[in-house]
Amino acid sequence: MIEKAFKGDLKRLRLKRYDVCEMLHCTMPTLKSRINKPKTFTVNEIVLLKDNGFSLLYNNLLNILK
Repeated sequence: MIEKAFKGDLKRLRLKRYDVCEMLHCTMPTLKSRINKPKTFTVNEIVLLKDNGFSLLYNNLLNILK
């Protein structure tokens, strides 16, 4: 579910995973780990994603973290 939302946002925003890594200041393996285990996202990372247009991912993360 998270991966589907992430891919949907990437496509809609015309970004690549490497762009998100730069945005979050993380490596590709770290990003992959975050997507596979969404509870490992920090609050700052979630806010940063929301501020950069990742609305589908943001809403899914909020539902998981409730």
